[in-house]
Amino acid sequence: MQDLIHLRAGPLTLGVKPSLGASIAYFRHGDAPILRDTPDLAVDGRDFSCFPLIPFSNRIRAAAFSFAGQRHLIARDAEDPRHALHGTSRFMPWQETARTATTLSCTLDVTPQNLDWPFFYQAWQHFELLPDRLRLSLGLRNTHSSAAPFGIGLHPYFFRAPGTVLRFSASYVWAKDGQDIPTHAIPDGGRFNFAHRHAIDGAIDNDYGGFGGAVEITASGRPRVTLSASPIFTQLVLFTPEGKPYFAAEPVTHRPDGINPNGDALDEGMTILNPGETLEGSVEFMVDPEQPADSVTQL
Repeated sequence: MQDLIHLRAGPLTLGVKPSLGASIAYFRHGDAPILRDTPDLAVDGRDFSCFPLIPFSNRIRAAAFSFAGQRHLIARDAEDPRHALHGTSRFMPWQETARTATTLSCTLDVTPQNLDWPFFYQAWQHFELLPDRLRLSLGLRNTHSSAAPFGIGLHPYFFRAPGTVLRFSASYVWAKDGQDIPTHAIPDGGRFNFAHRHAIDGAIDNDYGGFGGAVEITASGRPRVTLSASPIFTQLVLFTPEGKPYFAAEPVTHRPDGINPNGDALDEGMTILNPGETLEGSVEFMVDPEQPADSVTQL
């Protein structure tokens, strides 16, 4: 794959493509993929190992919303034309602003010439690779002339080995309608509960609210990975497609369709930023080759 920037620290290697969303093309511990490798023929950010969710996460119903008394229509997603999906910063060329052997910084200025959202903003990502972890900071600043709604998040596709199990805490999970839009919060019980170590067996595509900030990922014979997110990421979207060698655990700042109120008391909508205000956070991927010995609950 062309135009990749390669970072290395001890056994960890990272590849980033600034020209396409400053998306991650690979993240490995030795020969073991931590995130799924990006196919060589990938042509947009959605195919990459990990991409930014800016200026919003997940779906916006019918690619339409109202804000400050004005109705806005934005682009529908090519793969799910019912809605807008994940913003478009993942498709856009970011600018490299600084680089060392183990760090990379990139920025994106959204102006009238490349507008993907009705409101202008500047976004950034900073990658720092250490021998036992990847630290990724991301954020945006409202550069519009008035207050505007924004959200940020990260969409890592983890490599899914046989017997992969997860553990994370959450307060509730969002139930969805037939359009995959959250309608109301329910307790995260049964197959939705990962407070103890559960195998990811079967398909889940739901948003968890009250996310505890950490996801532990283990599989026999593979490094243990712990995703740790700063408190601004109050939601975790879990996507476990059945029969696929990958899954996504996405720390985000708002629920899907967070720009449109859904009437639930736990609305968890997008953040309104005044001009010059910022929304930022960090996500850390800790890699430990030692495996825990505690039990696993099979769903």
